[in-house]
Amino acid sequence: MFEAGFLGTRALWFMDLVTFWFAVLPFLMALAILFAVMKKYIVHMRLQTVVFVITLLMVVLFEVGVRLTGGFAAYAQHSTLAIEALSALLAVHILIAVAAVGGWSWLLIDSVRRYRGSGTVSAAHKRYGRWVFAGMTTTSILGVLIYVLLFVV
Repeated sequence: MFEAGFLGTRALWFMDLVTFWFAVLPFLMALAILFAVMKKYIVHMRLQTVVFVITLLMVVLFEVGVRLTGGFAAYAQHSTLAIEALSALLAVHILIAVAAVGGWSWLLIDSVRRYRGSGTVSAAHKRYGRWVFAGMTTTSILGVLIYVLLFVV
């Protein structure tokens, strides 16, 4: 977990794994959405659930790894950007991430409960899903950007 990463940067293995996951996350979510568009709702629900659970595991891996290796400040010391700029970007990333994951959690739980009960989801499911997708995509882009700023440039 704390060995050199596989992406060829200064980052550790766990950081590369988490960054890779978040780089592909929007594409996996888009695939799940495509199943819903094709009216394959069970596949959509299962894929969203699996992707959500793996995403939560990646967040836990990331948080534990960062704390055990000195925290954000330790990583920021090696960046060419000022810590204030990195911290501001990180704060925006965290705010969007918390809102997006919270929304995704609520949408997933509410939708599974409704679907299992009546075979349908809420009328607003599609609209909320768009917001969750936009939030998670933004979170992913910002996370990859922070990785690049910390370990590449």
